[in-house]
Amino acid sequence: MKLSLRQIFLSLFIFLLGINPAFAFKLLPISRTFAPSGAGATQSYQVLNDGKEKLAVTVSMSERQVDLTGKESYKEADDDFLVYPPQILLEPGQQQTVKVTWVGEAQPQKELAYRIVAEQVPVDLDKPQANVTKPVGQIKVLMRYLGSVYIRPANVKPDVVMETIEPQKGANGANELAFTLSNKGTAHAILKNLQLHLTAGATKVDLKPEQLKDISGTNILAGNKRRFVIPLPAGLPVGPVSATFDFEQPKD
Repeated sequence: MKLSLRQIFLSLFIFLLGINPAFAFKLLPISRTFAPSGAGATQSYQVLNDGKEKLAVTVSMSERQVDLTGKESYKEADDDFLVYPPQILLEPGQQQTVKVTWVGEAQPQKELAYRIVAEQVPVDLDKPQANVTKPVGQIKVLMRYLGSVYIRPANVKPDVVMETIEPQKGANGANELAFTLSNKGTAHAILKNLQLHLTAGATKVDLKPEQLKDISGTNILAGNKRRFVIPLPAGLPVGPVSATFDFEQPKD
């Protein structure tokens, strides 16, 4: 799937915690779609040490959960995947292939969302105890990549509907418009070039993607909901509001 720059930033989170620039690595690609069975259930990633020092990287899998506000949380999902090798020691400039195989449900009813988690850990690479299987309590993670993983059965598709929309007062007393979009479909939806068409009484207001730049491009996972709050658009009277919307779903 070809990703836009915005989707790349939405799909990939890199946490830098005071890391020395001499220590750095890359995980490629940042997004993969797996089949729940067959040849497509195994995918390959590349972990590259593009720093100047030897480093250690661990690779694990987490179930991806997103709440109504868009905050993500993670649940360990290593039992659903085989990752080989799960820990890597890389010389400067060295690249390692990591194979990931889905071993979970062979016939899921909808697309499932996970994260591949690659973490650089500051262990003593010259000592045997450096060969840990994953970061543990006393090991500080220096750098972390979170890539998008989807387990996609055949014939799934998103189905996003406007569940609620209503005016409200913000914390500072300003008029706002709050709305909830629900993905009742069986695959995730990317709200590319989202447009809103609002009606309040006899007044109609259209909001274009550039007016919704903080929302356009949002990923709503299958079966999930997202709630958004925007300033009440100029010209739209305070009161009951109805809305329709449209967006472009990126093609795989």
